[in-house]
Amino acid sequence: MATVLRATLIAAPMIVGTVVTFALIITSLNLIRRLFSNASLPGNLPWVGEGKCSTRLGRAKGNLTGFFNLRQLLDEGYLKYSKNGQTYVLPYFINGPQVILPPSQIPWLMEQADDVLSQEHVNRQFLQADHTFFHANMVEGAVHPEIIQHQLTKKINGFADDIVDEVRACLEDYWGTDTEEWREVKAYDTLLLLITRMSIRVFMGLPLCRDEKFLSVCSNFIRKVALAAAAISLFPDFLKPIVGPVFTIFDYILYRRCSGFIMPIIHERLNRLRKSGADKLPLEDPIAHNDYVQWAIDHALDRPIVNPVELEPRLIAARFAVLAFAAIQSSVITLTNAIFDLAASPDCSASLATMREEVLRETQGPAAATDGQSAWSKPVLARMPHVDSALRESLRLNGFIERGIMKMVVAPAGVTLPDGSHIPRGTKVGVSGYSIHHDEANYADALRYDAFRFARGAEGGKKRPQGLINSSEKFMGFSHGSHACPGRFFAANQLKIALGHIALFYDIEPIPERPANKWLFGHIAPPLTETLRVRRRKM
Repeated sequence: MATVLRATLIAAPMIVGTVVTFALIITSLNLIRRLFSNASLPGNLPWVGEGKCSTRLGRAKGNLTGFFNLRQLLDEGYLKYSKNGQTYVLPYFINGPQVILPPSQIPWLMEQADDVLSQEHVNRQFLQADHTFFHANMVEGAVHPEIIQHQLTKKINGFADDIVDEVRACLEDYWGTDTEEWREVKAYDTLLLLITRMSIRVFMGLPLCRDEKFLSVCSNFIRKVALAAAAISLFPDFLKPIVGPVFTIFDYILYRRCSGFIMPIIHERLNRLRKSGADKLPLEDPIAHNDYVQWAIDHALDRPIVNPVELEPRLIAARFAVLAFAAIQSSVITLTNAIFDLAASPDCSASLATMREEVLRETQGPAAATDGQSAWSKPVLARMPHVDSALRESLRLNGFIERGIMKMVVAPAGVTLPDGSHIPRGTKVGVSGYSIHHDEANYADALRYDAFRFARGAEGGKKRPQGLINSSEKFMGFSHGSHACPGRFFAANQLKIALGHIALFYDIEPIPERPANKWLFGHIAPPLTETLRVRRRKM
C-alpha cells in the first residue's frame, strides 16, 4: 500500500504537467484556428481589416488588429460599409466574429423574435456567465432582471432619502470636508466605493453598507469578473468547465466571503418564515423587510409552483453577487467618465455652476417637493435636465461597451439578413453603438464633450429633451428596444443623485487633458488610476 501511495505521489506532478501541457496545446491550436476561420459566414460579406488580402491571411490580420485596436476596425467598417448601407463582418478574436448591420436595418433587427435572435445569449457569452457566476447551473434564468423591474424600479422613490444620506456620508468620508485646501483623490476608486455604498444601502441597508470589509469584498468582485470572462473566452468550449474554476478562484473566494456576511440574514429570514413543524413556507413574514433577501424570497414564493431550489440560501447569496455586479459596474464606469469629461471640459466650472443652480432650484426652491415625497424623488430628478444631460453626453461619447444592440442567432436553421445573406446558428449580429454615437451626421461635433447637448430642448420652454434612460436608434448607451438594460431606471436615479451632490458640494479642479479610456476585448474601461483634485464648497 505504501509503495502504491509513494508511486502515486511521484507520478502526480508528471500527470498534472501532462494535462496542463495538453490543455495549452489544444488551446493554442484553437486560437490559431480562430485567427484564420471564417466562422461559416457567407463569402459575400466583407471582413473589415483584411486590407487587400481577402484570404485566410487577411482574416488573421483583421483578428490581430481587432485584438489590439478594435476601435480602428469599428471606424473603418462604419465609414467604408455602414455609411453606405452595407453589412460587414467585424473580426472579434475573443468571442468570434460579429456581423455588423448598417443603421438602416435596425428596425429589422428589433422585429426578430427571441427564438430567432437572442440578446441574452450574447450577454451570457460576453461575461462567460456559466463560469463566472456561481449559480448559473442551479436554476433556469437569472433573478436580477425581475427583481430590478418589480422591486427597484417601482420603489425608487422609497429609497431616495436613504440614498441621499449615503451619498453625503460617503463624499465626506472620501472627498473630505475641507473648504480651504484641494484634496487629491483617485477618482475611480472613490466613486466605486460611492456607488457600492449607495447600492448596498438599497439592497441590504445599514449597517452592511458601511462595513469596510463587506464593501471591499463587493467592489473587488466587481473588478475581476470582466477579466476572468476574457481569460475563459480564450479556451475552447469543452475546456471551459475545467479552466473556469481556475480563473474564477479569486472570485469564488470573494463570493464565499460575501456569503459569510449575508448568509446569516438569509437563514434567519427563512427560519422565521417556517412554521414550527410545517413543511411549507407561509406567504407573509410577520416582520416586514424591504431588502434584497426579502425580494428574493418573495420572488420565489410568488411563482405558481414554488421551486425549492429558489429558496436555497446558497442560491440567494450567489444571486446577490450577480445583482451587485449588474447594479454597480456600469454605474461606476459612467460616473467616472462623466467626472473626467467635466474636469477636462473648457467649461468645467460653468457646467458645475449650472448644475448646482438647477439642483438648488429643484430641491430647495418653490418647485421642490411639498407632498411628503423626498426632495430627491424621481419627479424632482426629472426636472434636472442639465444633470441628466451631463451624464447622457458622457455615456454617448465614452460608453462602457462598444456594442449598441447585439444578438445571437438561435434559430436552428439560421437567419437570412435583409441583404439576402444567410448566417448560421451561433452567429452574433447587431449594430455598433460606438460608431453611431460618434457619427457627425447624428451629433454635431461628435468627438467633443458637450455637457448640455441634450438639455437645450428644455431651455425656453421647448420640447422636453431625451433623458438618460431613453434609448433610440441614435442613442444606445443602455442598448435599445425591449431588451434594453432593465436596471437603467435605477442606475439613472443613482447617477443623478450622485452627480447632483458632487456639483452641489464640491469644486473640481479643471485638468488640461482627459486621460484616455482603455479598450479590453469590447469592454471600455475609464481612467482607473488617475487622480483629480477636489475641494468642498463653502455653503
